[in-house]
Amino acid sequence: MIFSKDTIIKNSRQLYQSMNKASHYSFNDLQGWSHLDDTELCLALGQLMQEGKLSQYRDSTGIYYEVS
Repeated sequence: MIFSKDTIIKNSRQLYQSMNKASHYSFNDLQGWSHLDDTELCLALGQLMQEGKLSQYRDSTGIYYEVS
């Protein structure tokens, strides 16, 4: 499957706009309400981390993402 940069940026913008509602999110949380498949969500998260808009951290219960 080929993903265009435009699609990745569009998905990341939509994801980011929805993420301002809580302090942190698990991958499953994000996937549940974004309706992006694994690859699309990973690419959107990577794009947001590259832009410095998102941080990733791990604790004893799993990996989480939060708006920077």
